[in-house]
Amino acid sequence: MHEFSTMQSIVNAILEEAKKYNAKEINKIILQIGELTFLGKEQLKFAFDILKEGTIMEKAELVIEDVKAKVKCNHCGYEGGVEYGLKDEFHIYFPILKCPNCGKNVEIIKGRECNIKSVEMEIEDVAIEG
Repeated sequence: MHEFSTMQSIVNAILEEAKKYNAKEINKIILQIGELTFLGKEQLKFAFDILKEGTIMEKAELVIEDVKAKVKCNHCGYEGGVEYGLKDEFHIYFPILKCPNCGKNVEIIKGRECNIKSVEMEIEDVAIEG
């Protein structure tokens, strides 16, 4: 379950950043997750719920934005989504990283993201002299 270790890294990064600002509480986190990461949203949310306990993000809302895969063919110029095929022996769908027009290999443009898009946190008011 690589979702747990991925979420652990995300939570640690957010807590480290919050420490720099002396944050009192983290209210909302927005992640961007590409479809080619094969990270399960429900598993990420489950891991988040466990990892946030006892931290300043205990009441935080987690929002996960899906990033659709996009590929580009340098041979025929196709730019668009990926097609999926079925592996009968495993009963799973997998991305076909070939151009749907000409069958050549494609370059992945989008879909491998795992980004922290934004973090909403409460910080103490700081007087700025000037």
